[in-house]
Amino acid sequence: SITVLGVMNIVTSVFVESAMRSTQHYRDLLMQEKARNKEMYAKHLRQIFRQIDVDGSGMITMDELRQFLQDESLELTEYFEALEIDAEDAKALFTLLDRDDSGEIDVEEFCDGCLRLKGEAKSFDINCLLYNSKRMEYKISALSEALLAVVDRFE
Repeated sequence: SITVLGVMNIVTSVFVESAMRSTQHYRDLLMQEKARNKEMYAKHLRQIFRQIDVDGSGMITMDELRQFLQDESLELTEYFEALEIDAEDAKALFTLLDRDDSGEIDVEEFCDGCLRLKGEAKSFDINCLLYNSKRMEYKISALSEALLAVVDRFE
């Protein structure tokens, strides 16, 4: 009976080890597939960037983005949608992509921003809210400083 128990423990450990290896292999495959999808997604985004950048400057301006989104013959708005990016509001999209507030978007800002915005409209909306919140915080801070200066003058 002790021999049977020992054999059962060995069989169980072999089964558990095999299951753990299988799980790890599955996890590795998922990570590889996710990395491959991200690379393919970034490649598509670079293609879109080149199509938007009509003057070939390596930078996208607000006008270029607006023209791109309004030109129905390009059918690139649908391509954006296929990549799960809501591009309905050109100004909001441009503002979210232009991280350094330079008024132009380079290819890295474009790709990083689109990867950040990828998905349901929820992520786009959240980024709009974050931007507006930061903007309001700056305005309130400036207003507060101005009010303090006025109060100091009266004292």
